[in-house]
Amino acid sequence: MYNTRKFARLAAVGLASVGLVATMNGAATAAPGTTARAADALTISAAAQEWGGGWNNDRDVSIREKPSTTSRKVGTLKKGKIVKCWVAGCSAVDGGSYKCTSTSPTEKRWHEVRWNGKKAYAATRCLEWGRVE
Repeated sequence: MYNTRKFARLAAVGLASVGLVATMNGAATAAPGTTARAADALTISAAAQEWGGGWNNDRDVSIREKPSTTSRKVGTLKKGKIVKCWVAGCSAVDGGSYKCTSTSPTEKRWHEVRWNGKKAYAATRCLEWGRVE
């Protein structure tokens, strides 16, 4: 009985330590608009497998079949929504040139994202990128 209580206390201390680290990390890596509790959950789940994604709180962003503005548009990432990267680590590739706004510089980097279960592309500079799960 004594060993069971001792083990339970050790487990509680260990979980509290994980929660503290998650809180400290979550505050710095949470997507815009998430609460502290949501940030903790995002960070804890990311410990097992780091997934990233993109979001934009300013405007909708086109999702393309290939990394080019002339490629078929497969969807629109609505303002404030999140799209996950295709692979852990959020790889980016070179593609066709684009501008996020009419006054933005020309860019050519695209992130591979998961859209309806398939690989698609989002303009790198048009989104904020970070850990989302």
